[in-house]
Amino acid sequence: MPNAVKLVLGVMVLWGTVYSFAVLAGDFAVSPPPGSGQVKPSGLEALIIHIHAFNALAIFLIEAFIALNLNRIPLSRRMIWVFMMMFFYPFAVPAFWYLHIWRAPAERQAADHASDPRSPSP
Repeated sequence: MPNAVKLVLGVMVLWGTVYSFAVLAGDFAVSPPPGSGQVKPSGLEALIIHIHAFNALAIFLIEAFIALNLNRIPLSRRMIWVFMMMFFYPFAVPAFWYLHIWRAPAERQAADHASDPRSPSP
């Protein structure tokens, strides 16, 4: 996977993680609780909230798809990662991105390059 794609996924993960913590703190709500005295958010505010939620859902689906198709991880661990992403999103998604998208393939390529007899010695 090219580094540019990894970085875009990383930005989406960061965005989704910040949004999920904001939601857990109760800062974003499309409709106020009854009797709170608050007004309903404007159309633009609701659109922004929906865009953030769509990003969080999109990054979950993308990373779950990647996790389920990583053959270098045993199937049981892939299923555990997807379960963790579903129920512990703000912690599991950034951890998966760092461990299995950003870091692991680069290390494996470096190890393959070092073991290649055709590679020049330093």
